[in-house]
Amino acid sequence: MISLLRRLFTQVSALLLSLVVFCFSFPLNVHAATSTRWIQGDKMNMGEGEVWTWAEIEKGTGTPTRLGITLTKSALNGLPADNGKPEPGTLKLKLIDGSPWHNFEYEMLFPKEADRTAYNHMGLNWNPEGHGPLKDVFFEPHLDVHFYMATTDYRHSITNDSMVDPETEDLLVQNIEPPRDFLPEGYYRAPNTSEPRMGTHYADMSSDQLKPHNFSNIFLFGGHNGNIVFWEPMLTRKYLLSKPDFSAKIPQPKAYPVSGYYPLSYSVKYDKKRDLINVSLDELTLRTASYPGNVYGVDSCLDSKMVDIIFTHKEAKPSELQIPEKCQPLVPMIKRELS
Repeated sequence: MISLLRRLFTQVSALLLSLVVFCFSFPLNVHAATSTRWIQGDKMNMGEGEVWTWAEIEKGTGTPTRLGITLTKSALNGLPADNGKPEPGTLKLKLIDGSPWHNFEYEMLFPKEADRTAYNHMGLNWNPEGHGPLKDVFFEPHLDVHFYMATTDYRHSITNDSMVDPETEDLLVQNIEPPRDFLPEGYYRAPNTSEPRMGTHYADMSSDQLKPHNFSNIFLFGGHNGNIVFWEPMLTRKYLLSKPDFSAKIPQPKAYPVSGYYPLSYSVKYDKKRDLINVSLDELTLRTASYPGNVYGVDSCLDSKMVDIIFTHKEAKPSELQIPEKCQPLVPMIKRELS
């Protein structure tokens, strides 16, 4: 009898231990599913399917955690050919990289709940023949997934009408570099990539993605007239159809042009259950604006966006905001006002 009881105790103990291990294997996923909510933004028809913007925010606080777009897999079928017409609500734009090709722009706003992020709208560009400037690199059918920081009005004003004339305003404006600290280390202007309604593209020049026939997934930054205007994953159609399960850290700049939430990483993931493809900026983290290299002896401290985040949304974490040293005297005042 004692032997039987010992065996029974051992079996029950093993079962309880297994249950404990099982329960503690999933707490983060369960928490994530219950502590955030997903909000859809604009939606458009694309190819034989649809595409839409979205934001993921924390319940209760509204703090953004992820920002992205979702495509139905069918959206990658039936897209316009280079000599085709744009879909309703989209634009066909001539490339200025020296090729005869075009791209097709799908513009969508992010939901208003994403207003604390540094980004306000999506410019998704379909390139049926790819584009320059490098031979055998980007001449693959692909999507430019532009997360725009600039307003739509500003972006629409970016032209290349006179780029062939070196004395014209378009070329001069496109060639004004943003402060180096607004770009990650190793990112430089890619020549002949100044496009209308986009700006100039900056890439990690050491990336293997820039080698001939290697391109499938690369992360770029964009500028115009000395401003940073977008952060961008650029992805081939073939890669998107491969059912990707990708996530990577984004090289971070030393400074940020506007206060708001910026990503530490991005992901490209196929949702098998719903037959969808998600492209997102992840691990959104609050950053304060900074103006590197200024000659005035002052710093921006709190721009209007940070004031809104702190006082409207009551989201004060001064020790985590990377407030410049010259602005540290503001921290006690912020704490006092919010107490």
